[in-house]
Amino acid sequence: MRIDATQVPEGWRIARLGQVAEVVGGSTPSRARPEFWGGDIPWVVPSELTELAGRYLQGSRESITIDGLESAGLRVLPAGSILLTTRATIGLVAINTLPISTNQGFQSLVRRNGTESLWLYYCISSKRRELERRGAGSTFREVSRDSVRALPILLPPLAEQRAIAAVLDSIDEAIESADEVIAATERLRDALLHELLTRGLPGQHSEWKEVPGLGAIPASWKAVRLGKVCDVPRYGAGAPAQPFDPNQPRYVRITDITDDGHLRRTDARSADPERVEGYELQAGDLLFARSGSVGRSYLYRPEDGPCVYAGYLIRFRARSNAAVPRFLELWTRGQFYRRWVASMLRAGAQPNINATEYSSLPVALPPLAEQTAIAAVLDSVDASIERAREERAVLSTVVTSISDALLTGRVRVDQRKK
Repeated sequence: MRIDATQVPEGWRIARLGQVAEVVGGSTPSRARPEFWGGDIPWVVPSELTELAGRYLQGSRESITIDGLESAGLRVLPAGSILLTTRATIGLVAINTLPISTNQGFQSLVRRNGTESLWLYYCISSKRRELERRGAGSTFREVSRDSVRALPILLPPLAEQRAIAAVLDSIDEAIESADEVIAATERLRDALLHELLTRGLPGQHSEWKEVPGLGAIPASWKAVRLGKVCDVPRYGAGAPAQPFDPNQPRYVRITDITDDGHLRRTDARSADPERVEGYELQAGDLLFARSGSVGRSYLYRPEDGPCVYAGYLIRFRARSNAAVPRFLELWTRGQFYRRWVASMLRAGAQPNINATEYSSLPVALPPLAEQTAIAAVLDSVDASIERAREERAVLSTVVTSISDALLTGRVRVDQRKK
């Protein structure tokens, strides 16, 4: 890729990556020599960047000895280098916080004087598609050291590099804070879910009863089987799915349902219009997977649009005077339900739970008013999580657009200290 010289911002220049950083490859000491392994030198493979959340790599799964380092002709990369994957998975980057070595899946960058590490991290992150285009090879796509060295970049002065990096770093920190909020709220939701499904609303219960299979539950609750509070369950339509047609009901398959009970928005299919009668979902219908992802459940909501359900799903419809559908769905998110599914699968020769077996699911059931209140508490927490996810998505979009504008110089950063 060539950079148009007429678009170089004032004070910037076009450079090759090899001019601003030394490119250092990696290798693997012999696995047949145990004395090469388990030393004091961290040694990294690309999958550790795949799993990394954030910009900084602070350790490694494996380590090597000095003898292993020398046997493979390896270099120890100083802290603040840019680890760059260039084989198979191309273009992942991280900044190491301690001296480290890598395998042959890397061509890492040791910055030269006049280059800011964090700016270089963002600069190389923005070049991932270009690096992927440079990948060659039939067995493993790989970018050579020479190709990495030759990669053209726009180089701002050092002070502007630091200013650009500071802006982008602040946005990434906001994204990480959002991730922490989401994770903490999800932990709170999980803890609340367990507490509310076993102890009820805080301060409402002082007497308990022991129920075989369920343990201690509030004395005013009932221990019931799912089938006792629902209409007769029904298997879904066996008709094959059709290409998606917005004028036809969606055909909900097991694979359309996520692990946490939502409907995927991608790869939607439509039902055969001649075979939908009687299989239309109504608000509050609860679906269970009887094979494949056994135990997966989904509560239908009208905002998901008209839907019918596939043959490997089973519909349960709660009786309005007996159970709140949302409470029943929440029961399928709890620890007891997961253990029950695991026990049912161990008991059977095939990974399958049929309608009769689902009907036997034990449920600790509060009075209707408390079911509704419990659902409302957890819905408010879920709403908080969803808002945080939406805010994070906005930040992710912002960092992509701002990164491009700053790294190309279309938008300049005020470098004056305040």
